[in-house]
Amino acid sequence: MGSDWTTLTGCLVILIAERLLANDVTDYIRFRAVCNSWRQHTEDPRVNDGLKPKYLPRSWIMLEETPPPAAFQRRFLNTNTGGVVSVGVPELQDHDVMGPTLGGLLTLRERGTHALRLFNPFTSHLTELPPLTSLLHSVAHDPTLVEPVYHQPTAIGLSDGSTAVAVYCKLVEKVAVARPGDSRWKWISVRSHRLHSAASLMGFFYLVSRTILFRLHSNGAIQQPKLLPVVDLPNAVPSCRLTLAAEDDEKLTLVKEIFYWPHGEEVPSEGFNILKMPRLCLAYAVDMGLRMLMPSPRLDGRALFVGDDRVVWASPGAFSHCHIAADTIYTGRPNRLFTVHACCIEPAGPLKVVLHAHSLAYGLTEHREYEDDDSEEASPKGIVETVASYVASDRGGGARPPLYMASHVV
Repeated sequence: MGSDWTTLTGCLVILIAERLLANDVTDYIRFRAVCNSWRQHTEDPRVNDGLKPKYLPRSWIMLEETPPPAAFQRRFLNTNTGGVVSVGVPELQDHDVMGPTLGGLLTLRERGTHALRLFNPFTSHLTELPPLTSLLHSVAHDPTLVEPVYHQPTAIGLSDGSTAVAVYCKLVEKVAVARPGDSRWKWISVRSHRLHSAASLMGFFYLVSRTILFRLHSNGAIQQPKLLPVVDLPNAVPSCRLTLAAEDDEKLTLVKEIFYWPHGEEVPSEGFNILKMPRLCLAYAVDMGLRMLMPSPRLDGRALFVGDDRVVWASPGAFSHCHIAADTIYTGRPNRLFTVHACCIEPAGPLKVVLHAHSLAYGLTEHREYEDDDSEEASPKGIVETVASYVASDRGGGARPPLYMASHVV
């Protein structure tokens, strides 16, 4: 064979590709780009409308930097390895980025038509989904029912073990499902369930209320969707928030934030502010086989960042130059003033992030707040603030916090 690696046999090429794919799909894509022979012996990651689970990028987030590095150029961070890549995303010229992501795909909404698309930044593949306008009521006096702007997905994922895509729109309390190329979403109102959160795991879409964990069923977007109870939850305390977090398509974790006011302390004159209230965080592993929750005193050495629409797992070992604590839940929430007019919401001030950190292993808690003024002179942020700002992003306009990241590129 000599030094010509392109003469590798088909079996060896497949074996190497499988090893690379187990690490990250970006390594697999680089491998296929070497030569035509290697591409012929490996599967194109864009099959199944680019939604085959093993080809979805994992642990990648797009840094929302202000100003961006260049026109339509964005940096992506891998929170498992610490790697950073720069990718051109010309689709941002006429699309807005929605809050949730599917794997490492970007959820894009086309301005004007409100068509929803999933964009793979590493293959440039676009998966076409129906417009959000198909979720609207034809006749209603409530603007949240007839304006597309209110139908922003707060969770998105695969459903029914296929390439059907499900979305949860929390503001209007709807769950919808469609297949790539469909003209309309099939949707149901879930207002009576009072859902808290949703997440996708192993090709299925799960949603949680205060008392029940549901799985969405729609027979591959052929039938109207319905929620099937999977696990009964213990009685929740009155002041709590529940968040589902899927980790690398392997396990589902439920996070419970319990808000409280210290006994004996005076209540603020302006009343309770849930953003700043102390809280206790508990984690549970969802056992589908036993149909029950198992308390998780640790997170296998990882850290979990939780926002209103976004959840990010991070490996502390990948950021040895910064301090991400293992087995710790970070909750980042936006605190920004807005102006509402003509069904349009615009930011009226800088993004303020309220960050809580809770160590599951030691029970220690930390609370801090920081503000971004969207200027180039702003002090650079560490990795904790970077990821916390990402999960706390309110998508309230063009203004985004300036984020710090090491200058190395992989």
